[in-house]
Formats: sequence, C-alpha cells, structure tokens
Amino acid sequence: MRIVKKLLQEDEILKYVNIVTGAYPGVVEASQQTTERLISVFKHNLSNEPSINYYGLWEDNDLLGCMRIHDFEMNLFSKIIPIGGVGQVAVDLLHKKERVAKELIEHFYNIFLEKDVNIVALYPFRPDFYKKMGFGYGPKMYQHLVEPSSFPKGPTKQHIKYVSEQDQQSVADCYNRIALKKHGMFFKTQYELATIFKNKQNYIVAVEKDDDIEGYVVFSFKKQSETNFMLNNIVIKEFIYETPEALLELSTFLNSQADQINRIEWNTQDDNIHFFLGDVRNGSNHLIPSVYHANAVVGIGLMYRIINVRGFFQDLKTHHFNNSNLTVKLTVFDSLLEANNQTIILQAVDGYIEMIEHESYDVEMIIEIAELSSLMMGIVTVQELFMLGKVKISDSQHLQALHKLFFVFEKPMCLTAF
Repeated sequence: MRIVKKLLQEDEILKYVNIVTGAYPGVVEASQQTTERLISVFKHNLSNEPSINYYGLWEDNDLLGCMRIHDFEMNLFSKIIPIGGVGQVAVDLLHKKERVAKELIEHFYNIFLEKDVNIVALYPFRPDFYKKMGFGYGPKMYQHLVEPSSFPKGPTKQHIKYVSEQDQQSVADCYNRIALKKHGMFFKTQYELATIFKNKQNYIVAVEKDDDIEGYVVFSFKKQSETNFMLNNIVIKEFIYETPEALLELSTFLNSQADQINRIEWNTQDDNIHFFLGDVRNGSNHLIPSVYHANAVVGIGLMYRIINVRGFFQDLKTHHFNNSNLTVKLTVFDSLLEANNQTIILQAVDGYIEMIEHESYDVEMIIEIAELSSLMMGIVTVQELFMLGKVKISDSQHLQALHKLFFVFEKPMCLTAF
C-alpha cells in the first residue's frame, strides 16, 4: 500500500538525497560533497524554516519519490493571498512510469486544500506533463545577452554601494515594497534572502538614498573562455528597482563594466525591456525573416493551478473587473479535482463580481482548469483563448464583453525560484 508522509527521520533524509541526486543528474552532482550539502540544507530547513516541508511517497519501506513544498504569500491584484509551491519533485530511477509524480502532486493539492489555499504554483520539469495535470502557463522569461554599453549611462552612480549581510533587512524591505505594488510577486522569505548572501559567487550592489535601498542587482561572473581570462560575462540573478532613477543608476553601474565584461545576461519577465536598452541584439547575428534581429531567448517556466475555483473567486471579491456588467455561466472542466469540475454563475455589477445561485445568465463560457488558471492570473485573454479554440462561448456576440471582464492591464511577475 502506498502512503505519502512528511520526511523527518535521519535515515529518510539519506534516501531523499539519493533519489534527488539520481533524478537531477544534470543539476545535482553525485558526490560525497553534494550529498553532505543536501543533507545539511534538509536539516536546516527542517529545524528553521516552517514554510518548507518535505514529503515522500512510500510503498512498504521503499521511498519511491519525494517533493519539497513551500508556503508563500503572493500579491493577487493588490490583495495578499497564500499560495502553495512545490519543487524538487523526484522519482526513484527504479520507479519511473509508475505514476509516482502524479500521486505526489495530488497529495500536494490536498495539503493546500486543507489549508484553505486556492491556488498553487510550480516550475515544471516538463510543461506538457503539468499542463495535463491542470497547470496553466505563467509569464514568459526573456533572456537578453547584451553588451554593457547597451545599458544607458545616466548622470550619476553616486548612490551605488556594495550590500553585505548586515543590509539584509533593507534589501528585503525594498523587495517587499515592490511586491506590494506588483501583481504576481511572491514575498521574499528569510530562507530565500539568506540564500542570496550565502552564495559566495554573488555580488550585490544597491542604490541607497536616505538609508533606504531603492533598488539592487545581484550578479555573478561567468568565464567565456578557458584560454583567455579577459573574456567574462556578468550574469544578473535579480534586478529590483522602485523608481526610474534607481534603475538608471544601476544601469550606469552596469554600463561602466564595459572595459572587462563581454556581455551581460539578463533574465526578465518584462517583455518591453528592449525600450530601455541600447543595442538589443544578443550577439548571435541571427535574422528571422524578413528582417527581425534575434534579441532574446524566450522560455516557459512558472505554472499556476487553481485548486479551488469558488475559493479563488472569493479571493477576487475586491478586485475590479473593468466596470463590467455581465452575468456569466462559467463551466469548468478539471479531470483531477472533482470539486472544480462544476458550473458557477458569476455576476459582475459595475466591475465587482459575486457568485450567485440563480440560473439566469447572459453567456456561458466553457474552459478547462489550466486555461482558467492562466486567464485569471492575466497571462492570456479570453479573445486569444477563443481564437485558439481553448474556450467555448455560447454566444460569440458576448466575446468582447467577456474579453473586457477578464482583461488584466498588468501581467504578473514572479522572481521567486523554488
């Protein structure tokens, strides 16, 4: 008989580490040093990080697979809500293709349903697998590779300083002030913050004015040649700014590295950051017909899943839906969570919605849970889903009204890795 339970014992930790090492050979090196590091991280989190827990799927005395789950808080259209995260989903090599990952994820749902959490998120090892599990796509990541001189040079960088561990709280305050204003951002945990400072390869510089940090960049160096020590890139790991002035000072700092740095790698979810940069070409010299210059590699990563549709719409009671006045019969299909496989009547009056019981409505919209999750987070629009055949509408005359109802002006941003 299979059972999922928390991993707490010393012997369980070693089994967990062995499975993770085998499951992620390209990420986790199989060595004594790696094993000791993973065991140390596990023990630290177990004792000091209540927002992180580890679970395993057992059959008799065999650990078949494991996962790490996180309790986060997220800005959902200016309302702070809890959101569950799962990472390091790993299956023992002997038990691949035995539905181990599926059972772990289903238990992950149940953990957060019991906590009255209505939405969860993950980074997929295969997006198609988790799409079938009901996860919808999140924001795209754009990887830019530009010359330092492409960062605009402003009039000053006099407020730039190195950041040390004693500045952790100021860094967290800066990040969380931005998270309060930015839809989709998770609030930074102490564990995540400490990890930035513990990594000895990280450099952290910030813009500080009147004892407040108004922006910062975390970066490291990457060698570009084994035979030429002068060829190096900067890799930006986190770039945060509250004001245009803070952005420009940090940009000026990056611009000033041109004498020793070949290119700067910047991963961002801002799809219009090329308006800020100078030469946005990535150095590949690749042209897309007819004449489109390659400027970024684009990736699909973070995925969201609503696990309680009714609860999620309760979370949105104070959200303004664009002055819409429309009553929608929303029919949701969820093959894994039966409670979501239902019909809800949503009534929008002057932009505010509520769930009502009567059967009178203007239009019916039929949608699967993955697409609903992406739609409600503001990743995609009703009109786009309709044209792609991913949503059905009982009367296409109401398409524009539905598009307006669910339209989001600000797409979500998430910088939290887990």
